[in-house]
Amino acid sequence: MMSWMTFDLNDKGAWCEEGRKLEDKFVEERRFNDVEVRMNPAKEQDIFTYDMRITMPCDLKTITTPWIYSERMFGIPPTYAISINRKDLRRYYQLYPNIIIILDVQYPDYQATHWTDMDRLRIFVKSGKVPLHKYQTRVDDTQGNAKDSYIFDVRWFPVLR
Repeated sequence: MMSWMTFDLNDKGAWCEEGRKLEDKFVEERRFNDVEVRMNPAKEQDIFTYDMRITMPCDLKTITTPWIYSERMFGIPPTYAISINRKDLRRYYQLYPNIIIILDVQYPDYQATHWTDMDRLRIFVKSGKVPLHKYQTRVDDTQGNAKDSYIFDVRWFPVLR
């Protein structure tokens, strides 16, 4: 590995070569829970393209029913209000800390696919910005249904393009 002092700081070719060595070393040596990092195959033809590809666990939440009273209840317009069960989040935090959640919103007046990670969800929940809705009809549920859900504004999450 070169030190920045051992070559011309304006020698782009040397920087690219050194960067590639560091990328290869990173892919070879670093390991993560449930996450695979590998070189971008397109890098062979274009050294200036992005360096790596990453494979992570993900879960799909298909959301088709708007919360018609969400604005009154939570201050979030029905077009953008989504729920994620608290028990699902607890399970993800515990078992899959690196999971990505894909939020496929298919409302009559809004269709988009957003994504989030567990850290972003945790920050929103801890901020107190996210209301917790308790399902009155599930108080005595014994079938495993979630008894409560956090209500998020889907616009807080990036769109998957």
